[in-house]
Amino acid sequence: MLLRHALYYLAARGLPGLINFAALSLYTRLLTPDEFGRYSLVVASVSLIHVFLFQWLQLVLGRFLPAHRDEPQIVQQSILALFLLLAGTVSVAGLGAALLWSDPVWRALLALAVPLTVAEAWLQLNLTLASTNLRPGRYGFLLGGKSLLAIMVGGWLAWLGLGAQAPLVGMLAGASAAWLLFGLRLWRGMRPCWPAPERLKEYAAYGLPFVATFALGWIIASSDRMLIAWLLDEAATGIYAVGYDLSQHSLGLLLAVVNTAAYPLAVRQLEQEGEEAARAQLAQNGELIITVALTGAAGLAALAPALLDILVGEAFRAGAMKIVPWIAAGAAIAGVKAFHFDLAFQLARKSYLQVYISAVAAIANIALNLLLIPGHGIVGAAWATIIAYGTAGALSWLLGRRVFALPPLAPMLLRGAVVAVVTGLAAWLMANLFSNPSAAIAGGFFAGIAASVLVVLLLDIAGMRGAVVQAVALLRQSRHEV
Repeated sequence: MLLRHALYYLAARGLPGLINFAALSLYTRLLTPDEFGRYSLVVASVSLIHVFLFQWLQLVLGRFLPAHRDEPQIVQQSILALFLLLAGTVSVAGLGAALLWSDPVWRALLALAVPLTVAEAWLQLNLTLASTNLRPGRYGFLLGGKSLLAIMVGGWLAWLGLGAQAPLVGMLAGASAAWLLFGLRLWRGMRPCWPAPERLKEYAAYGLPFVATFALGWIIASSDRMLIAWLLDEAATGIYAVGYDLSQHSLGLLLAVVNTAAYPLAVRQLEQEGEEAARAQLAQNGELIITVALTGAAGLAALAPALLDILVGEAFRAGAMKIVPWIAAGAAIAGVKAFHFDLAFQLARKSYLQVYISAVAAIANIALNLLLIPGHGIVGAAWATIIAYGTAGALSWLLGRRVFALPPLAPMLLRGAVVAVVTGLAAWLMANLFSNPSAAIAGGFFAGIAASVLVVLLLDIAGMRGAVVQAVALLRQSRHEV
């Protein structure tokens, strides 16, 4: 089931992932580094507001909806009421702050950021609802529609010379139109209904501790852009954002696909079969997540020079190349932490413990950024990121296994590392046979895929060999029946 759902969500998120690559390529050619830097700073600010006010609703929806499958309105209507309250608060406060801002350029950007924050938060809530209900088709239409409309509108406006506002308007148009086209049915018959006190207390006890965790996670993931803009300039922020986003749009996509498919399966096993069944599911999930994280980072580092030549505008390439391998390694560590280690706290409903972990990592990240950026520029920021994620990952593993016993880590790390080394080496050797960047990417990609599939099947990572054998047997049976 894990393999099937992962393939569903790979298809559902694959097109948006490709569109994000196209958007990165387009905007780095139509925007200057300082314009791209302002755009990335607004996106980071939108993410911060989402983290503080909205993201905990996604976790509450994903955690409690499976327990009310026969009466989903109990959860959905409560979430809807809470969302509308928060959206109204953000709109009033945000527009008021924008009107009082002195800089006219940033005044316009902040005014645009307010509806974008609400639209993105609502779309993310709908994506969570679709994945929790195990509806990858609906998930794919929502995410794919948003990405396609965003690049069409944003690219056109950037070509017209709208600058940093262009991709932001595109994101707003894409998120709004995607929900109107594909998300209305998810809320059919639902009306906002304030949850009963005991239910609100339960939701708050589970979800609100994540606010601090997410806010501290934002510091690790995004505050470096703010600090680069302050200590260096907006152009340096834009170059750093390109290298960072390239890693996130690739490795982050792969890990999100696996987690989107895997986490609901673990929650359902816990609710329906108990802890042992959930732990067995987590063994499969964890091995696959660790293997994808390590292998993806190795492959990305191997293909980074060719990828940057094809995808990124010339003004961004040299600076982005300096940080991509470091950010890829950090993204791998962050993915394993978020999608495997942290599940112990979520399944045990002891999410408050994550606050301490994130606080230590966030403090370390800010201190390291302040120390390293002045002397080493954006590379120093990348070093700070990987150290902070490493600290957070180690602490999450040490504390998490005390509240919910996860499967042993060493065998999964060893098997994942074997796949990563073979894959990265195959991709690097093949890519270096070609001088043309497109040929290098194609050759390295397919060599890496072939090598990873071979080793995954030989080692039977996450039970993949058995799943493939079963799929082949079913295919043969269906042919005989025909």
